[in-house]
Amino acid sequence: MEKIFTKKLNNIDIERRIVLSENLIKGFPRGHEEYLKFKDEDGRVWTFRCRVPPGGSSRPALSGDWFVFVRSKQLKVGDVIEIALDREKDRSGVDQFTIRFKKQLDR
Repeated sequence: MEKIFTKKLNNIDIERRIVLSENLIKGFPRGHEEYLKFKDEDGRVWTFRCRVPPGGSSRPALSGDWFVFVRSKQLKVGDVIEIALDREKDRSGVDQFTIRFKKQLDR
């Protein structure tokens, strides 16, 4: 498993969408939308909508079931997520990611 992204969550990540780094999905075209699979620490597979805006930024953003994930895990501003590329593909041969989180200690 290759860790490819770590981020401390902010208000926008919790309330609107989470913007990822450009290198997370190589060759992802602008204006393109795809549904990506993420497996959590409990083995549950989540499907998040991933979109790269057609304008200037080429940074992908996750939305859709991302908000269900945030509420389910009770994530808050300051918590950290880690995304890794899982070398095992899903049944249809599509890349699958692993997502983990670390809660902020001072709650």
